Amino acid sequence: MNKTTASIFFGIILIGLVISLFSLRGCGEKVELTIPPLATVPADFDDEEPAEPSKAKAPEPAKSAEASSASRTAPAPETPEVAVKPVPTEPVDSLFKTPEAAMAALAEKIGAKDFAAFSELVGEGGIAGGILDEVKALVEGRDLMKLDPAKPFVEISKSAEGLRWAFNFVPANPAASASKPRQLYTDLTVTPEESLEVAKISLPFALARPVRPAGSPVASEVAPSGPAPAVQEADALTVAHAFSKAVIERDFATARALADPATVTDERVAALMIAIEEGKFGLRAERPLVVTLSREDITWVLARVDSGVAASEFAVELGKIDQAWKVNGLTFSKVLSALSEAAGAGKVAYSPIVEDPSGGDSLVLYFEFDDAGLTPRTHRQLTIVADILKEGAERVIRINGHADALGSDDYNVNLSDRRAETIRQTLIGLGVKPEQVVTEAFGAAKPRKPNFLPDGSDNPSGRSQNRRAEVLLDF
Repeated sequence: MNKTTASIFFGIILIGLVISLFSLRGCGEKVELTIPPLATVPADFDDEEPAEPSKAKAPEPAKSAEASSASRTAPAPETPEVAVKPVPTEPVDSLFKTPEAAMAALAEKIGAKDFAAFSELVGEGGIAGGILDEVKALVEGRDLMKLDPAKPFVEISKSAEGLRWAFNFVPANPAASASKPRQLYTDLTVTPEESLEVAKISLPFALARPVRPAGSPVASEVAPSGPAPAVQEADALTVAHAFSKAVIERDFATARALADPATVTDERVAALMIAIEEGKFGLRAERPLVVTLSREDITWVLARVDSGVAASEFAVELGKIDQAWKVNGLTFSKVLSALSEAAGAGKVAYSPIVEDPSGGDSLVLYFEFDDAGLTPRTHRQLTIVADILKEGAERVIRINGHADALGSDDYNVNLSDRRAETIRQTLIGLGVKPEQVVTEAFGAAKPRKPNFLPDGSDNPSGRSQNRRAEVLLDF
């Protein structure tokens, strides 16, 4: 058999095998075949000389039936599984996209009374050891407090260093509890990845007011010269917030304890309280404090107030004294301007604090023309003064009565005396001891503003500033 005949023979066999294969597959049966390569034609089939060994193609080894079957039926080897971290849609670990998300996550743990989970979100060292038990009691509800369902958290302040928010806690059973609402501060900082994390948890503080026997020295005389421990541990923002709340609540003792007496007089604290009370101002619910300057030893904060019909602010300057933050400056001209605008063109002037010629500051109470009666405004102001005087029986004030220039000298002296005496009797009625109030009448002899214009005509605005009584506080 020559080479051509051999090729035709093997080709016919191959075609037959292929046809058989397709026929069997159509019947659903698996057929395992081993097809020899066509290039393995024996050399002795050809009469011609065989090809040189170096040019001959080596036959490929045939696959066994088992290997062939495995290659067709076994699945392809799987690619090793690679763990892919999903893109987070919620906070991961202790990082948050927004302050609201951070507070909501913490609030969820408080709602579940899960202090361990709460602490884990805060992070190690975020709750100082000294307040750990108190914070734990709040979170677990052991002090019968719960998050305010209407307003569980609120923003307190925002500065370059971070944000301060607070949780609002209210008595779990208001009808059976005399406890007041409380807050829990939460400070948030921005990470390099522009996420937020909890920096620390802290508590607002309240200075205890010692109970003193009658006639004993006031607390400021018996207390050590250094600041109270609660003040020493508080940062500037905590002090500013506590001072602002004390002013709003007319808590003179706390406000006084938080201020430096060398730079902030009692008269000035009282005057701010009077102005805030007169305007019926309260701290704004959202972000009441704005930090305008923050350094290692000085901080400036704006306390924003709102009456519902008008908004204003007063500035609190703080500095470090004996390593404790203290209020060392107060500016409330914007509050006074708001009151002046609200008073309109004015039958009664309003400037609650003026410089006393003999030194220091004086509170000023104003009267209607030819009248010694108290206005509702003046009565509210005297309530604040009385609260301050009742802090200690040794505190004495001097009230100087004044009048404008209309009328005779004798008449004006008598009118100014009645004005001073009205104030004295009102204070006594509010619980002040008679010996704590000294009065003097000056008539029209000491005007604050000109009673007449340069051309000799009447000056109603100036006269309204002179119908007054000045209250010199000696605390």
